[in-house]
Amino acid sequence: MTYLEIARMADVSTATVSRVLSGAGAVSDERRERVLAAAQELSYRGSRAARTLRRQKADTIGLIVSDIEYPSVASMARSVENAAAERGFALNICNSDEDLAKERKYINLLIEERVAGLIISPATESYSALEPLERAGIPVVTLDRRLQDARVDSVLLDNQKATQLLMDDLLRHGHRHFAAVVGTTVATPSRERLETMRAIVKSVPDATLIIAGSKLGETIGVSHTLETIGPAVTALALSAHPQPTAYVCVNAIMLTSVMASLIQEGLRIPQDVAVVGFDDMPGFALFQTPVTVVAQPTQELGRLAVQLLFERIASPTRPHETILVPPTFVARASCGHE
Repeated sequence: MTYLEIARMADVSTATVSRVLSGAGAVSDERRERVLAAAQELSYRGSRAARTLRRQKADTIGLIVSDIEYPSVASMARSVENAAAERGFALNICNSDEDLAKERKYINLLIEERVAGLIISPATESYSALEPLERAGIPVVTLDRRLQDARVDSVLLDNQKATQLLMDDLLRHGHRHFAAVVGTTVATPSRERLETMRAIVKSVPDATLIIAGSKLGETIGVSHTLETIGPAVTALALSAHPQPTAYVCVNAIMLTSVMASLIQEGLRIPQDVAVVGFDDMPGFALFQTPVTVVAQPTQELGRLAVQLLFERIASPTRPHETILVPPTFVARASCGHE
């Protein structure tokens, strides 16, 4: 079902249909009723949506995250929920599992629910996946990830600064041979962290970098599981020449797996190898060798995303804004700190 078919039945323009179905813009009561009647008769997005069209936008915002099992993602989701509740709004949380088809399904569902706005960690950096939201007049803020086309507001960790903090500390401890443990570089954080590592290593004489990750043509194809990441990375690193003396893991799950595998191989941390990473977890301070990380201020990221969303709702034509949030360096023993 398209706007054109509804417009023909209601004898209005497609622009009028868009304004009525999105709830954005002024439309006369008579034309609004004709559009809603046509949409209902044509079962626009199903009977559930047709019923919803007769209501104002719900006091609900949507949140689509990549993987709610990641501790940092769960923490940001909680922060978004709290900040929305403070404004009298409920939160509808969806988990995309980095699956673009699943993300699109949830986007369509949230459009049907007529949410007031959406915060999303997009599965792709292409804006095209979010175009249905623009057509529906639903404001969007991206959280933790960028889009190639800056047509939405964004709240991001300063990944370049975070990577610089880790690499500077490792270099001060004398490390020159590094292993970057990354996931898919389709995701903004992994790509930006890897690009920064490459630039830093390139600027240091005799420094080397090997890359272990998934969906990278030059790598070993590590999958995102605790059981496979660590052994695959360790096998690659131990066969490299020169062997890396420092492992930089782009998230907490990879870091946990890599540390376990290195210990199983009989390597001592930090005497033989250093291990550092992004994102902090409560257990990292309690490991036999506490872990050095750059921590994301997840509560601040979530709060700022909600703030930007409601500013966009209040002022739809304001210039788009990107907020870079600084990380916090947490020095522990896994890279040589006492």
